[in-house]
Amino acid sequence: MPRVRAGISFGLAAMVAMVVLALMQPAYAAPVTFTERDTFTESFSDESFLCQTELYTVTVKGRSLTHLTARTDAHGNIVPPLRFHDVVWGRVVAVPLDGTGPSYVGRFRSSDSETIRRVRHGDVFAETDTDQNKAAARGSDGTHVTLYEHHHFTVNANGDVSVEFGKVRATC
Repeated sequence: MPRVRAGISFGLAAMVAMVVLALMQPAYAAPVTFTERDTFTESFSDESFLCQTELYTVTVKGRSLTHLTARTDAHGNIVPPLRFHDVVWGRVVAVPLDGTGPSYVGRFRSSDSETIRRVRHGDVFAETDTDQNKAAARGSDGTHVTLYEHHHFTVNANGDVSVEFGKVRATC
């Protein structure tokens, strides 16, 4: 085995080590933090409402909050690790198109949270994703309808889905 000369100063060796490590890592720009708040109103008439079979005109007024924390590569593309969270909440009014059946007034909340990171020198992505949706409304006839959904999956460092489930509960 060849011998290494001991004549290199500690400062020079540290600088060389930092340059080598920098060359081994992908080039990153500054971290990206993005937050957006929004309000919205939507109306549509092509769907049934919770637990109903007839078509409704549904009007939704709400707010949303979206947040992303990530890094970018040398070309400005977003790359892992990243964290994403999106929440939407508001009020809903549903009126039957044909005028029969109860009208509904209620609230809803929907969220999506994701964490993605690179493992094995960027060859594999590990991810955790959780989605939750809740809605509750009261009918003009005194009835109550609720919907609760919770979906989750995890992709582990081997690239395999290690956890996956979905729960849906509706009361009519």
